[in-house]
Amino acid sequence: MAEATPIFATLLKQWRHHRHVSQLDLANQAGVSQRHVSFLETGRANPSRPMVLALASSLDIPLRERNSLLQSAGFSSAFAEGNLDSQSHQVFLAAIQQQLEHHEPYPAIVLDGKMNISMLNQATVDFFGLFVDPFKALVAMGNPTDFQILRLCLHELGLQPYIVNWQELIASFLGRARRTLLANPKHPNLAAFIEEMLNHKDAPADWRKVWSAHSAPAVQMILRKDDQEYRLFTMLAHFGAPVDITLEEISVELFYPADQDTKLALQALAQKRATTGDKTLSSA
Repeated sequence: MAEATPIFATLLKQWRHHRHVSQLDLANQAGVSQRHVSFLETGRANPSRPMVLALASSLDIPLRERNSLLQSAGFSSAFAEGNLDSQSHQVFLAAIQQQLEHHEPYPAIVLDGKMNISMLNQATVDFFGLFVDPFKALVAMGNPTDFQILRLCLHELGLQPYIVNWQELIASFLGRARRTLLANPKHPNLAAFIEEMLNHKDAPADWRKVWSAHSAPAVQMILRKDDQEYRLFTMLAHFGAPVDITLEEISVELFYPADQDTKLALQALAQKRATTGDKTLSSA
């Protein structure tokens, strides 16, 4: 059995408190005694590798943080962080590409664990290209390395000038970020980015509320260019039961038209592209 460090005891206690789970409940879920959990949290006992994994599973800790918990207990990582381009991930990459292609003529993007754009379909390029080139905008914004899609909506060099319901939309992003942080308080840089949103020069005071009321079933993204207004809503897709960090953290965001005018406009963009024969699937 490896010798645990005080960091393991601290991390275990932090995760248990964050999940609002008692020592007794955690012990029952992990199949050990409450006394053993107490000894682990005080450093009087060292966990086995299976015990670390059982505790992490019982607390529903994200895979990346399960590796950290294992390492703090003196063990090697259990969960790989694969590359979608690798041979072992080809079937998953093919599924993502198929989803992006089949979602045409509507935009679809793939986000990694830091909410960066890693893949997108041609409809995304066509539609958001009506307002701004997202990649040139990111360069102009200083090449941010995390939360790129949110920063594009936040920044005046990005989509902010075109978003009609900017405050409502960013408030929904803020809620999403808070929920992500609740699920994983160890998420890199997310707490700092939440503060960045709250301190934005155009942020209203009520953004600091944890909740807000909405009359519509879902918050729409409403953009306007010249006399044309576009209304969209989104759905998120994730892989089920992942045991790979990349697959757990990746998400596909699918945009749908929220009214007939937007639907026709997106279809017209696709038809315009079809006449030129330009159809590509883009990776960021």
